[in-house]
Amino acid sequence: MSNSPVSIVILAAGLGTRMKSDKAKVLHEIAGKSMLSYVLDAALTVTACEHVVVVVGCQAEAVRAEAAKKGGVRFAFQERQLGTGHAVQCALDALSEETGDVVILCGDVPFIAGDTICRLVAAHRQEARAVTLLSVALENPTGYGRVIRDPEGNVSRIIEEADASEQEREINVVNAGIYCVKKDFLAWALSRIEPHNAQNEIYLTDIIGVAYTNKRRIGTLVCPDADEVIGVNSRADLARAEERMAAGLRGKTS
Repeated sequence: MSNSPVSIVILAAGLGTRMKSDKAKVLHEIAGKSMLSYVLDAALTVTACEHVVVVVGCQAEAVRAEAAKKGGVRFAFQERQLGTGHAVQCALDALSEETGDVVILCGDVPFIAGDTICRLVAAHRQEARAVTLLSVALENPTGYGRVIRDPEGNVSRIIEEADASEQEREINVVNAGIYCVKKDFLAWALSRIEPHNAQNEIYLTDIIGVAYTNKRRIGTLVCPDADEVIGVNSRADLARAEERMAAGLRGKTS
């Protein structure tokens, strides 16, 4: 297993139009604390500040100021939102040179636990994989990218719902949008992705197909708690997150 540092990239560049707010998505608060702050707390249980890169875009200065409260994290700027893969490309130059593996998190997943990230990294390094993704089974997978496997059961690609066939949409195991990837492979794979999809964006999920085509090792870690990895994308999601957080706080004090 590698002893080189793990870097963590947090995607926080989007406005989040479904939030119906002028505030950047990751700055919306749950129990008085921004979503980004929760994700940063989880990241900082895994690695040091200097190995955390926050990708900013919409309302960049406000997001920078919020992240900077945690200490000396690094930043990357995504001037135009051209997809998750493009966001990670923007972050590559900000990664420390000694980085061995890169964990990619979304800034709108406030319940992600540091322990889950640690287990993802451990599984990835123990099996010497090129990429390991976090997945989860959902009763209703609508809106999420499906994990596609080949006839032998190997993960072969992720298909976004907008690009999926009716048969593929019936798959209930979805991509949680959280990955651990070898740094060198990440840069190489992203350089080979083209925006041939319904959104005309560079999808980070396409690194799975690149890995499969080039016979690189791919693995998954299944998260047993769907709520831990489901993003907050709307006002309704935010209200449910408030309820969950309140219930958790009550449990700690009862």
